[in-house]
Amino acid sequence: MDLQLEGKRALVTGSNSGIGEGIAKVLAREGAVVVVHGRNEGRCRNVAEALAAAGCTVSYVVGDLSDEAACNGVADQIIERLGGIDILVNNAGGRASSHRVDGKGGAMNPAWLETPWSDWTWTFEQNVGAAVRLIQKLVPGMKERGFGRIINIGSAAATQVEPDLAEYQAIKAAMVNMSASLAKTLAATGITVNTVTPGIIMSPAVESTFTDLALKQGWEVDDWAEVERRFTSQIFVNSAGKFGEPEDIGRMVALLASPLSGYMTGANYRVDGGQIRSIN
Repeated sequence: MDLQLEGKRALVTGSNSGIGEGIAKVLAREGAVVVVHGRNEGRCRNVAEALAAAGCTVSYVVGDLSDEAACNGVADQIIERLGGIDILVNNAGGRASSHRVDGKGGAMNPAWLETPWSDWTWTFEQNVGAAVRLIQKLVPGMKERGFGRIINIGSAAATQVEPDLAEYQAIKAAMVNMSASLAKTLAATGITVNTVTPGIIMSPAVESTFTDLALKQGWEVDDWAEVERRFTSQIFVNSAGKFGEPEDIGRMVALLASPLSGYMTGANYRVDGGQIRSIN
């Protein structure tokens, strides 16, 4: 199927690694003009150069979207360079506890009642704040042109909560709510707004984390396929029997970014292998 993405201009935030990189790759291979974004210039350049070498049309921009001035600068660069965008993928995010590591390099998640307010504000700015700033800067151009796609990347933690991870779960839930609200606000403008909710998606960091967890369980870790099978059948149970890959998310984003998806808006689309236990 031709998704009609040839020449569509797309910004994928936080696309210098992980899920964002997978999204950028799929959109670029479908013919979109992709802007790679991140806070690390070297990583952004590497992703952009690899895609350009594969024949894709791609550039990159660097900036901390949680800072208002820097975020406005990112948007202004893109408007100047491309005249605006057609597809905005708000993937950049993170949680405060991921920036604090113990002596073994593992993330420390504070207990709910011990999560400082600074964690709440930091995580809010990285996720909701970054997305809102770009939406307010870039959507007016979409409205003028009568076409746009906004895709916010959520988390399974938004709808299936666990103990602790207090601020992250609440703020990811806010992203889902924000998408639905904005979709109604932009009714009949040609702009759709949706959330994509990943389950566990493999990356070098995720594999390292699960390898450490497997060792704590007393499992052998030489056979990763067996480790993955045991996790998905015993601990982080899903129906697919495996973890996802970044491009699994990219394919869903590409569908929602397509002009063919004009009847799909205000929804939360799970790409989690059946991890989330609720119907939706």
